[in-house]
Amino acid sequence: MPRLIDHDERDREIGEAAWRVLSRDGLAALSVRNVAEEAGIATASLRRAFPTQDALRVACLRRVFEHVQRRLDALHAARGPGDDPVEFVVRCLRELLPLDLERRTEAEVWVTLGSLALTDDAVRAAYDDAHALLSDACAALLSLARTTAVTDDRVGSGTATDAARLHALVDGLALHLVHAPADADTAWAVDVLTTEVRRLAAPRAG
Repeated sequence: MPRLIDHDERDREIGEAAWRVLSRDGLAALSVRNVAEEAGIATASLRRAFPTQDALRVACLRRVFEHVQRRLDALHAARGPGDDPVEFVVRCLRELLPLDLERRTEAEVWVTLGSLALTDDAVRAAYDDAHALLSDACAALLSLARTTAVTDDRVGSGTATDAARLHALVDGLALHLVHAPADADTAWAVDVLTTEVRRLAAPRAG
C-alpha cells in the first residue's frame, strides 16, 4: 500500500519554506507559525516535524548543503575523462561562492546562521558538522587538482595546511562577496580563486 504521507518529501518542503522565510524576511521572522504559513500547512503539523525554532534553523543550514551538493553532483556527472583537473576543481569551488542570486541567498543564510552558532548550541553543532564537510571537500578537491601535477616529493607535503588555506580562501571570498552590493563585479573573486588553486596544485621546485 502506498504511503499516504511522504514524510521525507514533506520535511524537504518545510525546510525549503523555512529557507524562503529566513532569506526573505530575516532571522527574527523564522518562527513555526510563519514557516507553516509559507509551507501552506497547519502549525500543528509543522511542529511534529520541527518542534522548535532551533530545528527550523538547523533545517535551513542543511538546505544550504543540499543545494550545493546537487550542483556538485551534476558537475561530477558531467565531467569528461579529458577534463583538466584544475579547471574542474575551480568549477566546483565556484559553486561555493555567491556568484548569482541562488548562491548569494545560500551565502546569506550561511552567514546569518553562522553568526547565531556563536551563541546557540543546537545551531553550533549543525554548523560545525557543515564546516567539517566543507573542510573535507576542500581537501578532496585539492588532491584532485594535483592529480596531474604531483611529483614524488609533493605527495603528502603540506597537504593539510594547503587544504586549510584553500578552505579559508573560499570562506573569505564568500564573506566578502555576500557583503558587497548584489550587482557588484565578481570576476575578480573567480580570478583570485583560479590563481590560488593553480598555485596550490603546481609542483614545488626542488
